[in-house]
Amino acid sequence: MDRYPIHDLKFAIECRRKMNSSKEGGGLCYLPEFLTPEGIRLLQAEANSVQCEAFHSDESHNVYLEREDTKFSSCHVRNMPQRSTKRLVAADQLVAHSSPPSSSSSSPFSSSSSSSSSCILLSLYESELLRSFVREVIGLKSLHLSGDPMNKVHLNYFSPGDELGWHFDNSEFFVNLLLQAPIAGGEFEFVPRSRTGKDPNNYALVQQVLEGAKSVTRVEPPSGSLLIFRGKYSIHRVSQVIDGERITAILTYEKQPGVIMNEYTRKKFFGRALDDVERQNRS
Repeated sequence: MDRYPIHDLKFAIECRRKMNSSKEGGGLCYLPEFLTPEGIRLLQAEANSVQCEAFHSDESHNVYLEREDTKFSSCHVRNMPQRSTKRLVAADQLVAHSSPPSSSSSSPFSSSSSSSSSCILLSLYESELLRSFVREVIGLKSLHLSGDPMNKVHLNYFSPGDELGWHFDNSEFFVNLLLQAPIAGGEFEFVPRSRTGKDPNNYALVQQVLEGAKSVTRVEPPSGSLLIFRGKYSIHRVSQVIDGERITAILTYEKQPGVIMNEYTRKKFFGRALDDVERQNRS
């Protein structure tokens, strides 16, 4: 993380300005090669070590990530199906594969020795330095670690043929760390500010996007890049991976403490319920 002075408030404020600028960021804070080569190597090795535990998710959804609206036909953009397929590893699986932290060792990303795990990715997620930077970039007074034992951090694996269909996020923003870039395909594409409070559906623009008639912003980040994105307001996707593997880490921060995801989404993401984690912890 030496390339960017994320400890510097002025740098964070400048990142926020660019992110909020329609000409420069369009809702995206993009820091290519945020991680050092050694950091990339360590995190890729950690991700590869748990990949055998991944849950394969292959689902059809609409752009708005909501149930079908019967007022419209299945061909209407409100209901038009999008395909998303990938494999996911949850935070509790990362913890299970890591050893308890010792006083003699610490993660190269941890700002203190108080990390709850020797898992490198979790140490980065729990870093007060990174969380403070994200808070300033988004422009919030406070930002909390997720209370969800599965969703606070999770890994996404995209193999050839996998993709993330066009959609708006339910959460206001996401923090995405690209651990491994694919050889071909797998680009991050979005249309800045394609949703507003006055017109939260914007069917005309969404129709253009789905028909390929609307120009999009395309980003092909190298391994180790950090993306902070206001996905609730900008339609976006990950194009189909053609060659190689795309591995990303999603870091979930919340405006309020103790927030957990709903069980419907949990089953979609991880194929398990929260009760499964609690039973495993008791055993």
